[in-house]
Amino acid sequence: MNIQNPLKCILLWLMLVIMMILHFNYHVGEIFYGIDIVSENANGVVPSSTHVIRGIFYHLPIIYILLLIMVQAKILRIILLVIAVLYTLSHGMHLFGELSHPDISQISLLSLTLITSALLSFEHYKYWKMN
Repeated sequence: MNIQNPLKCILLWLMLVIMMILHFNYHVGEIFYGIDIVSENANGVVPSSTHVIRGIFYHLPIIYILLLIMVQAKILRIILLVIAVLYTLSHGMHLFGELSHPDISQISLLSLTLITSALLSFEHYKYWKMN
């Protein structure tokens, strides 16, 4: 099947959101095996940084998808390319950080996430170069 750009970008953004949801789910799922998942110094209040991370990795990609659907401006294409590259760097650092306490499920998921993010950056590059 030959999926055209920007639909490829939209699908890749959706895949990244799903993968980040799975990443969180893997952490929470450890409860079922008796693993304590409570963060150090937890006090019952969700830290502001958690809200920021959720916004960046769950909410903003939905906005990017809406923009891809509604706007065809060349400037948007370059902005989303830069953002996609930043996400790829972030996913790479996250994977690297996870290697310090390896979890096979997380490592495989984060590897797929990094690959998907790199593909997204490549597709955004191609979309930027399109007429």
